[in-house]
Amino acid sequence: MNDDQRRALEHVRDTCAMLHSFLTTHPSDRPPERVRWATFEQLTDELLDAVTAAQNAGVPEQRIFDSM
Repeated sequence: MNDDQRRALEHVRDTCAMLHSFLTTHPSDRPPERVRWATFEQLTDELLDAVTAAQNAGVPEQRIFDSM
């Protein structure tokens, strides 16, 4: 695995961790619904971009999935 592929997988892993953390936030700590929805959209868009970048770097799909 080259450096570009490694960085791409790290970005997928980090973005997925942020999304997971956001989704598991305790209900009492959640922002208002409008803010929550916008943040969810932003994080899922970022995850899609990270996965696409990893694919473009030549990382096998199963390896990307395993990094999530």
